[in-house]
Amino acid sequence: MTNTAEAISDSIEQTSIVVAMSGGVDSSVAAYLLSKTGAQLVGVSMQVWDYKKNSAENSRATCCSPADFCDARRVAAMFDIPFYVVDFEKTFEREVINRFVETYQLGMTPNPCIDCNSKVKFRELRERALSFGCSHVATGHYARIKKSEEGYHLLRGVDRDKDQSYFLYSCRQDELSKTLFPIGDYTKPQIREIAREVGLVTADKPESQDICFIAGSVQDFVTKIGGGRSRGDFVLKDGTKLGEHDGVHRFTVGQRKGLNIGGLAEPVYVVDLDPQTNKVIVGSREDLKREGFVVNEMHWVNPTLLKRVQAGEEGIEQEVVVQVRSRHSGVRARMRVINKDTCQFSWHEEWAAVSPGQAAVVYDLNNEELLAGGRIAKM
Repeated sequence: MTNTAEAISDSIEQTSIVVAMSGGVDSSVAAYLLSKTGAQLVGVSMQVWDYKKNSAENSRATCCSPADFCDARRVAAMFDIPFYVVDFEKTFEREVINRFVETYQLGMTPNPCIDCNSKVKFRELRERALSFGCSHVATGHYARIKKSEEGYHLLRGVDRDKDQSYFLYSCRQDELSKTLFPIGDYTKPQIREIAREVGLVTADKPESQDICFIAGSVQDFVTKIGGGRSRGDFVLKDGTKLGEHDGVHRFTVGQRKGLNIGGLAEPVYVVDLDPQTNKVIVGSREDLKREGFVVNEMHWVNPTLLKRVQAGEEGIEQEVVVQVRSRHSGVRARMRVINKDTCQFSWHEEWAAVSPGQAAVVYDLNNEELLAGGRIAKM
């Protein structure tokens, strides 16, 4: 298999690429690396959310700040890259913010970074790239794309601590063919070092937080945007009341910290959420254990597996590694394909707590190539 950048290396001087530039060090170095190839580049920053305008007062914006756009513009100017700020706020609110709030209110746990990548960065940005006359899109994700005779393969970044492939499982084959991840073969320290050597203003810029559009707590954001929810009870599985809480949207399955339930001999975890009755069901860690779980809204990435599913092949089963949180390393499981949209997973010896609404992303047994992904169903 060959890297996507290598696949177009013979004609990269004639390749036109939109580089997504957030104003951080990763996208800055991505732009620098591409600038050395002779490709025609256009730098783009995406205005997706005005936190000060849309949420709590006197809060510091954590994305789309003028300072970030200024940093991106300065980096682009260093390499004579035309630079633009594009407004994707309406799309972001509709596809990311609304789903984020609604999912919490339904007693599930969303992952807005996945929706942002699939609905904004790899849909809206690609359409905007075409309007600029650009055929490819490049981002500062720590992931890799390889091409084979079967098609395009999405791999983890070389730096496993920074790997972001988990958030990219919704990328289609046609999108992967026109996408570049220039920093996927580097580690974060290497990217910092390159930035310092080149003299980028972003070289020592701090990491952005996980959910870029929230400056305070997730729970307060959901309350502010989606409206408050009724108070409810903490209960055991047998219905015994242990205390009260301020709304199911403030909790996620598997959570242990921040419950503020006193007087118990052993720590308790959130094992289920009932938004209809506003009950948060708690129990022991063992109560979180499931023999298996179902994943809906499946996206198939591996080209061979994609063709088998699209052909309607029955009885597809495969040993895989499944990652159920962004910071989860992955656990071996057996995947059984129900249909093109739904899969069932069963654990081997090891298991992990699963939170409905979160992404379950499937990798090969080497835990390197991303095969597919979807949303964990409510149990």
